[in-house]
Amino acid sequence: MKLGSSTLVDSEPAPKNFSLRHLYEYYLRGEIRYRAPLFVAILSVAFQHQTYWGTSENIDTLFRGYSLVLFGLVALSGILSLFALTSRFGIMLFIAIVAIDFIPRWTSLANHTYLALWTIPFAVFFKEWWKSELYSLYLRVTLGIVMFAAFSQKLLAGTYIDGSYLYYLSYHGALTERMFSFACDGTSGVPCVYIKIVSNFILLWQLAVGILLLWGIRSILFLAIEIGFLLGAGLYADEMNFQVLNIALLCLVFRVGMPVWLIVTCVTLLFIDTYTISYLLNLMVLHVT
Repeated sequence: MKLGSSTLVDSEPAPKNFSLRHLYEYYLRGEIRYRAPLFVAILSVAFQHQTYWGTSENIDTLFRGYSLVLFGLVALSGILSLFALTSRFGIMLFIAIVAIDFIPRWTSLANHTYLALWTIPFAVFFKEWWKSELYSLYLRVTLGIVMFAAFSQKLLAGTYIDGSYLYYLSYHGALTERMFSFACDGTSGVPCVYIKIVSNFILLWQLAVGILLLWGIRSILFLAIEIGFLLGAGLYADEMNFQVLNIALLCLVFRVGMPVWLIVTCVTLLFIDTYTISYLLNLMVLHVT
């Protein structure tokens, strides 16, 4: 079965030598790299909800134990999804956790959790979802609609067109959100042309991504640019979890697998996101001074 210019290998034997080099070669030759994006997507859900499971209101011993078990089970479901024999079982385990813990508190779930719940569980309907054109199509249409919805929301609000939202964040937002504060005069109270250009670029790029996804464009260049945009947006908003989820889902849409460096980057960003970039930068400055 073709995947762009690559061919999925149906029966790649496990390496006899478990050195890092042999494991890396096994990863490159086998199908596991095409299942890796779902593992990363599930892992992003685990990290997203550990912030709820570990909140100060829920610090009693029983809840801490419950939190650790749930985090471990979600992570385990992601690990199981990596392997062909256990992949669907891993997804079913994920669905069971969603039914037990997420659905009862559905009103408090973040938007990106809803995106995960609209995309990950549907893989269970396909025996080899990593090869399924239909699952890829479902993800592509879902992400395309999400991009159009995000564009429409920003357009109707009007605060991206006039630049007022980014202008406000430049002087009142988190540390990373103030990265464009040098571009405008903060005392004027009016967004300058530079802020407006950045703001409208974000708006138009979301529209373009929605159109290209629904159009069925699978250019690697498009994927690379969008991953770069997502990482930049995550750095600006100091919110990497949602970007990691989107990157993983896009890799599933394009069916190109996920290179090791991107997995390492995404997992690292999930750990960083538990503390936030702003907190780590402030901590670094305190140690330096």
